[in-house]
Amino acid sequence: MRRIKLFIFSVLLLSFGTMGLNDAFAYTNEVRQSGSNYIWRINNADQGSTTNFATAINNCIGTGNREVHIICGGTLSAQINLQPGLTLYCHNNTFNKSHSGYGFFRDGSGPIKIYDLIFNNNSNMGIRISRASDIYIQNVKIYGGSIGIRVDSHPSRPYEDGRWVYNLHVQDCRFENTGSHGLETYGVDGFKAYGITARNCGECGVLLNKTVNGTIGTVNAYRCCYGGGYAGLRYANSCSNVTADMLYADECGRGYFVLTGSNNCHLKNCQITDCSNIGIWLENVVNCSVKAGCCNCGVSVSGSGSYANVSSSCGSSGGSYYQIKNRGTGLFIDGMGRTVNGDACGQWANTTHSNSKWEMISRDGYYQFRNVGTGLFLDGMGRTTNGDDAGQWANTTHVNSQWSVQKFDGDYVRIQNRGTGLFLDGMGRTTNGSACGQWANTTHYNAQWLLVSTVKSALIEDNNDKTEIKQSEELLLYPNPVIDVLNIDIPGEIKNAEVKIFDISGKMILNTLITVEKTEVDLSGLKTGIYMVQINNNNSSVTKKIIK
Repeated sequence: MRRIKLFIFSVLLLSFGTMGLNDAFAYTNEVRQSGSNYIWRINNADQGSTTNFATAINNCIGTGNREVHIICGGTLSAQINLQPGLTLYCHNNTFNKSHSGYGFFRDGSGPIKIYDLIFNNNSNMGIRISRASDIYIQNVKIYGGSIGIRVDSHPSRPYEDGRWVYNLHVQDCRFENTGSHGLETYGVDGFKAYGITARNCGECGVLLNKTVNGTIGTVNAYRCCYGGGYAGLRYANSCSNVTADMLYADECGRGYFVLTGSNNCHLKNCQITDCSNIGIWLENVVNCSVKAGCCNCGVSVSGSGSYANVSSSCGSSGGSYYQIKNRGTGLFIDGMGRTVNGDACGQWANTTHSNSKWEMISRDGYYQFRNVGTGLFLDGMGRTTNGDDAGQWANTTHVNSQWSVQKFDGDYVRIQNRGTGLFLDGMGRTTNGSACGQWANTTHYNAQWLLVSTVKSALIEDNNDKTEIKQSEELLLYPNPVIDVLNIDIPGEIKNAEVKIFDISGKMILNTLITVEKTEVDLSGLKTGIYMVQINNNNSSVTKKIIK
């Protein structure tokens, strides 16, 4: 019987022929390649063939209102004309532009969605969309050209009063070697951007003009306008109500630049390093802030209700602060507000005061711990007798200010001084204000510590789904620094969450789905260094930095 069935199936295949097989595996609307020809298909029927890649795509798009799949790469000798109601899937194929116009263009209404495009742009803008609302662009990589993506309310006069487009969402996009900006908006109300990477852009990594009611996850900018006045992330022409989670800006012209006329724009955390101009410049703005992080290249703030609460020293922690909790006593290491070199370092019950927060700074394979409140560094003071106090000292590169952090038991670590060889110890002291001591090698609970990150990441709420990933008190990543296994605890009401881990260059090295509240992620195969962990739930996103 089995042989008969196989025989019948073979006869059917021969009867249908090759065309039948193509139909079985084809998309309803698609462009595919056959030899040197590109075939476009509409409503499950092949419509024609051409040697011109752009012609085939434009013919398949037609007047829009359809889902189109481009399942091959090629060279675009003409502009692709986007149409309303279009969803364009490019399947991570590479498009090479050979003409001087826009790569993809729309001047008119939306909605438009573009997914999974790799675009080598020789000139002009990669994607230009004007006067169109409801735009969604995800996983697009644009190399070269002038502006990577620009979305505006008018092709030449978006600055005029009353000109707006609505609801732009850009996610997981990368821009490299653009002559101008990576991503630019002008006249947008309702803006969301997550996971934006910009490298070697001539001007801004991300530039928002006259953009309001926006949320941004992470912007990672490198060498954007180094030596010039543009920035990794810049707001101009009266932006308002924009909140960003995290900005990494290294060797840009400026890191974060918010111009006069903007209001209620907030950056929750940043690492801004080695910019050629002012790293953070809030220029005569109203109620704008940088809430945490670090900037080693200058800060200038002017305007009512505006401030930048950042460290001037950027270590490997990227401006993240830690509380250091003793396993035996339950108390936290505290600077006690003491600012005199040699003062003892104390312990205190849990508090949100800056004296209980420490910045970890990498140095020569060890760490320094700088107290946020006092500005002094945790120091072994050259003391080598069991029970000696741990002290504090102004910035120094001496080995007494350097500590190794060693995984010991589960999430707990031991912290050993490079100069003295002794370990930090809670000494069994449970009274607020008691000194923190040092002790020779021991496995006692008093020598074990938990590093608790105190930086809260931005929370992006999706308008269609009010379930959010909550603050870091509920979303936990530990231990940090991590040796082999990273624990991720998510709130119980979150049913599914996507976890992505990126190295410092922006390369994604892990992508997994977690479906339970507590998950262990094996990082034993990763090299030591800095990594970014992005956790997504629908359109909610939170990004944190970890050290391995």
